[in-house]
Amino acid sequence: MRGVSRLLILALLVSVSLAPINGDDVLLGSQDTYLSPENPPIIDSMTIADYDEFSVRNFTGAEFSHLNLSVKLNEVESTVEGNLTVDFYNDDPVPFSRIPFHLYPSGMMYDSRQGNITILNVTTTSEPAQEMPYSVLWEQQLMWVNMTEALQPGERTEFHIEFITTLPDSLDRANAHGANADHSRIYTFSSSYPIPCVYDKFDGWNTDPYVGFGDPFYIDMALYEFYVSAPDGMTVAATGKLMKSDSDGERTTYHFDPILPVREVTFSASRYYQVESANENGVTVSSFYLPDSQPEWEDYVLEWASLTLILLNETYGVYPYSTLNVVEQHGFYGGMEYPCQVYMTREALEGVRAGSIYPEFLELVVVHEVAHQWWSQLVGDDCIDWGFLDEGLTCWSHSYYGEVYYSDWEYLQYHRYLDTVRLHHEESGTGSVINQSNYERPNLVGYIDYTKAPLILEKLRVEIGHEKFVESLSHFFKQNYFEIATLPDLQEAFEFVCGEVLDWFFLPWFDNPFLPDYSFVGVIYNRTDDTLTVSIEDLNEDLNPYSYSQRVPVRVYGYYGEILRDEIVWINSTTTFVLSVSTQPTKVSLLYDGYILVDLVSNDIDSLDTQSIQIVGILSPTDLWRQLPIEIVAAIAVTGVVWVLVFYVLRKRSLRGAA
Repeated sequence: MRGVSRLLILALLVSVSLAPINGDDVLLGSQDTYLSPENPPIIDSMTIADYDEFSVRNFTGAEFSHLNLSVKLNEVESTVEGNLTVDFYNDDPVPFSRIPFHLYPSGMMYDSRQGNITILNVTTTSEPAQEMPYSVLWEQQLMWVNMTEALQPGERTEFHIEFITTLPDSLDRANAHGANADHSRIYTFSSSYPIPCVYDKFDGWNTDPYVGFGDPFYIDMALYEFYVSAPDGMTVAATGKLMKSDSDGERTTYHFDPILPVREVTFSASRYYQVESANENGVTVSSFYLPDSQPEWEDYVLEWASLTLILLNETYGVYPYSTLNVVEQHGFYGGMEYPCQVYMTREALEGVRAGSIYPEFLELVVVHEVAHQWWSQLVGDDCIDWGFLDEGLTCWSHSYYGEVYYSDWEYLQYHRYLDTVRLHHEESGTGSVINQSNYERPNLVGYIDYTKAPLILEKLRVEIGHEKFVESLSHFFKQNYFEIATLPDLQEAFEFVCGEVLDWFFLPWFDNPFLPDYSFVGVIYNRTDDTLTVSIEDLNEDLNPYSYSQRVPVRVYGYYGEILRDEIVWINSTTTFVLSVSTQPTKVSLLYDGYILVDLVSNDIDSLDTQSIQIVGILSPTDLWRQLPIEIVAAIAVTGVVWVLVFYVLRKRSLRGAA
């Protein structure tokens, strides 16, 4: 997540359903194109029994890997000595002869001190311990540990890794940064120990290195015991509940236990942290911040985090952990998410103070990172290949927070998603497919994951209605609780709740590179029966693999500028529809207010108009009179009155003369 300029803000982070249209003169296209309403499919839901048990912290019978991690911070050297005992459970259908581990710090940014994980040894946990062969691939930030014998599906193996992590000195996710002189020194240990890679049916072992675009993380759930040793006088914020702390007079060892499975653990330590805490429905919510940050942090951050926790618990499902920390760190981005602990950066605060970032940005960062507890943590995903999924859902969620608490879904959007997406093609000259790996479009990750994806989700809410939308997200969350999810899983959840196949929505909006670009092909008014036939084409249709379907407001104007007809019609790429009107129209407009998604060349454009209307048919005398311009009608009326008066006067004179 990145952000201070417009592009970086986009890369960081960067409800109302339209009523269905009835009537025989409006073309309904979307559902009819892909699904017969009279014969809807039967869609079975996967069980959500795991959610029912896991949400009340009952993991009886569930199998997870167990990791026991003990780390010791060296304040002077900016290093962390680590001991990791891995009890690895093979929950995949194939045997493993070796297991890969990520060594992310060497891929992180640095100034003069490069991050690194030095592996000292890998041994069995038996007595006596025996060395296990391993290989470190420096450029891939990867270590392969060879098994003493093949690990079969459903089996476990245990071994021990001893390592030393050097924290980089720059502003990446892990760092040792700041100065003691101004009470800003912080040590952040994130993704800085050997982390087991994920094996899946798509890629086998996912061994992607640390990348500079988007988030590189893809991690399975595991049970952790986490021990942090830090010099006395330091305050430590970490993943999990603090179970115990012991001091020997020089150092304090803290035992943190998430109790439930998490994807990874993190800690941050400083001699200068100030701490606030509150209890929110059984969850201890805490904020850790530097003294200079107090005016913006005190009370506010705790309130924002608590409000987010309340809202998303009610909207999606239970956050099951007993702790949630919001911690200040140094970073060139706005914030970063980890299980039970999220970060907001000192640099974001300084940007707000300097006026280079809008004031609501701090609230946005807190809400966004807390929302990641639901999307990427409790429901995981491959952040390289499916990063748009967790970021899209999270950005939609922080916008929903704005809607609930500020009555505006766009409240926290510095640049409206709608405007940015409509103008993207015009400004960049490129297309933008959501459903792609970050490797395929690295320069578009900020735009797609943090702007276009949440906008398309909002578009879906507009199409199906708020209640079904939220119910679908809750169903998706509960189905994939503590699991890994993909876009097809999201579509399945929506189809289950809606009771229909939603290919008509998901295929074009997630897989097409260009938005529709509508143009009038022809507008014909038939004077005989007062019907208006409108033909519209999508100029981008040949550039996209799938045809779009969306409801678009259509307005028909009469000679005096009066509105003859207001309707909402389905436009399915090239579309023809027929409307009844009361008189000859002079203009037809497609209205682009609301969440109508089209390619535009300017934010000032809010409609597509045509005044080129072909007239056909025979005009009756009644219609002729009705369609005369008001000036002519008035002239005829005045002339008629004058002739009546003249006739009256002449008649009266004639009668007098006869007398």
